[in-house]
Amino acid sequence: MPVRVLIIDDHPLMRDAVKMTMESIAPGSHVDLAASYTEARRVLALGTTYDYLLLDLSLPDIDGFRALSALRERHPTVPLVVLSAQTDRDTILRCLEAGAAGYIPKTYHADVLTHALRLVTTGHFYVPREAIESVRHLVQEPPFMRTPDSDPRGLGLTERQCDVLRLILRGMPNKLICRQLDLAEGTVKVHVSAVLRALGVRNRTQAVIAASRLGLRVSD
Repeated sequence: MPVRVLIIDDHPLMRDAVKMTMESIAPGSHVDLAASYTEARRVLALGTTYDYLLLDLSLPDIDGFRALSALRERHPTVPLVVLSAQTDRDTILRCLEAGAAGYIPKTYHADVLTHALRLVTTGHFYVPREAIESVRHLVQEPPFMRTPDSDPRGLGLTERQCDVLRLILRGMPNKLICRQLDLAEGTVKVHVSAVLRALGVRNRTQAVIAASRLGLRVSD
């Protein structure tokens, strides 16, 4: 299914390679390119509705983590996936904690990179094995049968809790979830607690990792 994506990366070869990959796995996709944070802001100001953003952490005009935080603040409803050469656990977890909806290492073999992009394009979540292994001991195994296209309702979640899970995985804070779903903050907190409990996790970062590990697909 075609998607609309903005790739923010200052390496022309990488931008072009990712664009070609996106167009091959999702024919008809609309892929825009930005070589810096400043350029990305100009592109986003045009008002195009993107399905997600792909962000490199090494940009020429801003620290990558600042770019991530600023983009999440300015465009909180658009999922943002980090595409970076950095593969250490702390960087990956820091990005997830800042609201990234996934993390794809550039250093992976082309086939793995293509697989990761295909997962993201089809509404799944991709997190490197390094991050999954680092928190595996903190994440309980939920009573959930993994399938190639796992439905979060299999966790026993209600439709509204599935809506909350979808927005959690987009990196949205509770206040924005309240506005998106027209719910009271107390109600959202109850739903968030139920979602984390169903996933067997303690926080949102672990929720993204669990979603990737379980192969969850949360449709709009």
